[in-house]
Amino acid sequence: MTTEPSVTEDTWPCSVCGELAGPDARSDCYRCGEYFHLRLTTTATGPDCGDVWLDDEVMALQFACRNCLAEQAGETAPPGQEPPPPEEPSEPALPRARRATGGTSARDLARRRR
Repeated sequence: MTTEPSVTEDTWPCSVCGELAGPDARSDCYRCGEYFHLRLTTTATGPDCGDVWLDDEVMALQFACRNCLAEQAGETAPPGQEPPPPEEPSEPALPRARRATGGTSARDLARRRR
């Protein structure tokens, strides 16, 4: 019995640092829909290329990569953290997440209260 490669090799490049990110150490950004490294537990080790927070508006966790967080704050990505140039897909890719269409994030609301 053989296993499909997609099952055993479920790794994708991080949109922030470009290194491969396995399923146990990544998330997808709610803004751009790309995968990024995220330590999912407090005891995990490895890169952390984004953030997660509770969005009070939709009562759900929101995940965002460092590139989108910097863009939202009006900053540029840190040196060496620019996303790798996109590769030409052989066939059209389906989005992995829905992109936010508007509104204010919980993070922005929290910053205004400070």
